[in-house]
Amino acid sequence: MPTIGMKNFTKVISVFLIFGCTPKQAKPSFISGDTYSSIEIPIGEGFAPNVQRTQLIDTDSGTFLAIMNRVNSSIHLFSLEEKKLKHTIPLFKEGPNRIGIDNGFHLVSKDCLLIATIPPKILVLDFEGTIKKTIPVKDQSNLVNYLSSTNETPFLLSNSAIYGAQPFFQNIYRVKESEIVKSKHIYKVSIKANGEFETDWLPVYRPKDVWKEGKKSTDFTWAQRGDTIIVSPHTDHRLGLISTEKNELISYLEVKSTNVNSFRIIDEYPDGDKGIIETLENGQYDLLLHDPYRDLFYRFYFVAIDLENYKNFTPRELYANRPKMGVMVLDKNLEVLGEHLFDNFQIEPWNYFVGRKGLYVSTNNPNRDDFDENFLRYDIIRFEGLKYDE
Repeated sequence: MPTIGMKNFTKVISVFLIFGCTPKQAKPSFISGDTYSSIEIPIGEGFAPNVQRTQLIDTDSGTFLAIMNRVNSSIHLFSLEEKKLKHTIPLFKEGPNRIGIDNGFHLVSKDCLLIATIPPKILVLDFEGTIKKTIPVKDQSNLVNYLSSTNETPFLLSNSAIYGAQPFFQNIYRVKESEIVKSKHIYKVSIKANGEFETDWLPVYRPKDVWKEGKKSTDFTWAQRGDTIIVSPHTDHRLGLISTEKNELISYLEVKSTNVNSFRIIDEYPDGDKGIIETLENGQYDLLLHDPYRDLFYRFYFVAIDLENYKNFTPRELYANRPKMGVMVLDKNLEVLGEHLFDNFQIEPWNYFVGRKGLYVSTNNPNRDDFDENFLRYDIIRFEGLKYDE
């Protein structure tokens, strides 16, 4: 996939940091997103997609979509051109190549796969499922129970290092604000001269006023552009920019959606579906994706809903597959180009990715009347004003 330099971007951000301000946000406006084309890929009875991790791979021999299989431990590679399964990568649970409990993956190149596991290790596999290397992730000052490489926080690669995230707390209801602003939640795994691997936790912290309006979720998603990692919290309008050259936070930028105006405040242990209902009644940011073909970003979000308008669904059904979603289109400097709202249940949460042809969004939301578990279905969305090669 194409790589894009960060020199101009870093210069702009440095100016904002020196003068202690954030870039002026242009007034967000509606941006039209039309369906350029649709694809439908039949899947067999032995495959149930785990959409917590999907990854598009562009190669000389074609474009492939990698998805984890829920039925058995494996990763399936589907050809988008031929619309069929082309290869299966086994993840063994027994024998010399046993991986343990997997928790997401990242395809690096042809025949090179990273697997996040529990206990916390990064495994390097070939496409036959053979373990080529085991990288432990250890740190005495941070309790690491597991690793993950999902669509939310996939492994990121930069400067011969692997970056990972641990944004979670075991008991969010008891953690204090003084603890949350001191916690390191991003780690870097690099190889030393003697061939050993070393884990460093970056001196990156959440804003000191992160809970000034009340306790909120600590979860976030991230994306990468060149040597900059952009962190997008679920419950904060600000984006955090991290330099992989300096391994430190550069700045925060306010990038607010006009359709996200409140977040769920966690004030007590939830009773029944109370927490789910409160989450649905508030907004929340979802995945942040970088589009390297057009050098811009997509920041998805959930829109607050009134449950009275969805009486045919339980709160848990709505929470699992949210009805109202939108996306912000940001330029390479994170300025808002516009926002697009999808129709009710139009897309499936978490199941979207970027390709040369445009933004792929899954239309297999289980709450749709035309949901069909026998197919992978995607619309390719193109937005007005953007340039496309094909």
